[in-house]
Amino acid sequence: MKQVKTAAALAFACAVIAATIAGCGNPAPPANAPPRTFASAEEVELNFRGRTFVLGDNNQIAQVRPPDWPKDKFLKLPFWFGVNILVPGVMAPKESDFYVISEATLEKPLDTPGEWMIEAGSSLVKQETVLVTTRTRYLAPGKILPTIVQYIGKREFKRPDGKTVNIPVLREVSLPMKWTLGGTIPASYARYRT
Repeated sequence: MKQVKTAAALAFACAVIAATIAGCGNPAPPANAPPRTFASAEEVELNFRGRTFVLGDNNQIAQVRPPDWPKDKFLKLPFWFGVNILVPGVMAPKESDFYVISEATLEKPLDTPGEWMIEAGSSLVKQETVLVTTRTRYLAPGKILPTIVQYIGKREFKRPDGKTVNIPVLREVSLPMKWTLGGTIPASYARYRT
């Protein structure tokens, strides 16, 4: 009788362990998870890494799609507005997140090849930002076409007055946006090679 109880207890313990292990591999999604607004990192990497893209007309949320997608299909990304100086914490960028940088101007190349100091942000507040290019080689200063970038944190810089400042750093993910407005790209935009 004792052997039967021990065997039953052992079988029950094995069943509990097996059920626990099976449940750990596939966690259930949260019941009330909010719908995702922006494209996932996987979607950005798969569709835009080292490729050009088309930007939609929405000036609040960037609508991006590879040139070969239908015109009504796109992914959403936030625009880069930098670190909000007027209201800290509002729309604060998060490290490793993806953004579309627009309304930016290349100011000067930095000492490291492929790095530029740019002025970037909304039309109201421009902020110095470092742009690290990966495939695009800019030839001279000027406006830059919208580009998908990844925020990689801040870097310390010394100003001419000796003051140390922390400046946001963006790494290029896509190639510059495909020009779709007809004609050639205006002369005010920086020329580049890929």
